[in-house]
Amino acid sequence: MPDLFEVKGAAKVRCFGQKSALDGLTQPAGTLIGRITDDEVIFVGQPGTAAALVEDLQGQLSGEGNAALVIDHTDGWSFFSLVGEGCEEVFAREANWKLPVSDGAPVFTVGRVCHVAGKLFVRPNRIDIMTGAEVHLHVREALNHAGHKVNMHEIEAPAVDPIGVGTEGVTVS
Repeated sequence: MPDLFEVKGAAKVRCFGQKSALDGLTQPAGTLIGRITDDEVIFVGQPGTAAALVEDLQGQLSGEGNAALVIDHTDGWSFFSLVGEGCEEVFAREANWKLPVSDGAPVFTVGRVCHVAGKLFVRPNRIDIMTGAEVHLHVREALNHAGHKVNMHEIEAPAVDPIGVGTEGVTVS
């Protein structure tokens, strides 16, 4: 049975710039990375790491001048994790599209979840869902309702490594 938890304060830092500049970024340790478009990348880090991520990424893009931008959007996004066997069934009840198939490697995707726009990191037995902070309560309630059929429980986020990447980070395609 799956668990649901919110990772409060997970760092969310977006980078905008030319494709070649973003392709050259080195993923900071302990982060998830998702390519949204050719000119946009998002990094998600452990709670409390946003300032360090911004500093690192601004340093990496400093040679781009005004052609690149690094923005801390931590306060603008919620981050929920569905973890455990059955998480895909909970997701299917709140989305009208099929998750990409993962052969074990993580996958980044975007789409509507709980009737709102979402950015997802999909791993075996784990789906991390980012939505706008303004709909955070709606998303929590919808996911909890969807999880009743599979005995999902809402729990506190793990105190250590709540985004599930360790210190090395997980590159998401």
